[in-house]
Amino acid sequence: MMATSAVEKIDYWQASILKEMELSRAQFTHFAFEKHVHLDYHIGVVCHGGQRYHHRGSEYRLTPGNISTLNPDESHNGQSIADGGYEALVMSLPTSYVQQVGGALNQGELYFSTPILDDPKLRAYFIRLHRQLTLHQANITPLEAETLLLGFISELFYRHGKLRNLPSCQARLSGAQLDNIKQQFHQGLDQEFELEQLALSVDLSKFQFLRQFKAATGMTPHAYLKRLRLEYAKKALMRGDSAISTAYDLGFFDQSHFNKAFKRAFLITPAHFQKRVTP
Repeated sequence: MMATSAVEKIDYWQASILKEMELSRAQFTHFAFEKHVHLDYHIGVVCHGGQRYHHRGSEYRLTPGNISTLNPDESHNGQSIADGGYEALVMSLPTSYVQQVGGALNQGELYFSTPILDDPKLRAYFIRLHRQLTLHQANITPLEAETLLLGFISELFYRHGKLRNLPSCQARLSGAQLDNIKQQFHQGLDQEFELEQLALSVDLSKFQFLRQFKAATGMTPHAYLKRLRLEYAKKALMRGDSAISTAYDLGFFDQSHFNKAFKRAFLITPAHFQKRVTP
């Protein structure tokens, strides 16, 4: 009997009503996400199968019937629960947009209080919204689309969100120092960083810094910076920037390295991703 080939695929869309919002539909059999972070709020469901992932020291299982909610800058991984794989729908919400919603709700900065929600009605709402903004977006008016989106986000945070309480970092790497390091990364995406330089900027040895940064974020500084570059790369490609200029502007060694890193992270080449998300 001939073995069935594994399915490893991600389709991407850009919603016309919110250009910075990314939507995707993924089908995975054996592919496993390495530990990573996102710049935006990520919401997802599985249509069949299930995904397990580690988040803040605990393992969670996303199965049909519940919703995954991840805040920006929270490290996690992900892989299929069973050999049959899974299909997932994901929406990433820009932090600026969520902050606007928080202001409208008089809540300030919002965040999700738990990574898994048991809310079948809200899950059904999410699936309907995702399909309207991807497969059927040509058949929905901007007013209807934004009404659905705002209704979902408002309901989601009203029922399952809280005001953000910034966690204090352990040992000698303070919250302010961690923010300083992250700011250096965001402002110097095209630069080369040295571990010793970063450590000296927060008055730690490079060994202390490496251990404490990983304890605070769940990732090494190198892995964190690489993921930031890839996250910014998607946004640049969505704006219409070329893959060559994006690779250069974001500090990749060359376009070949950029293509390999991008495909490893997102299962699609930069060129194919850009075709999917731009007119």
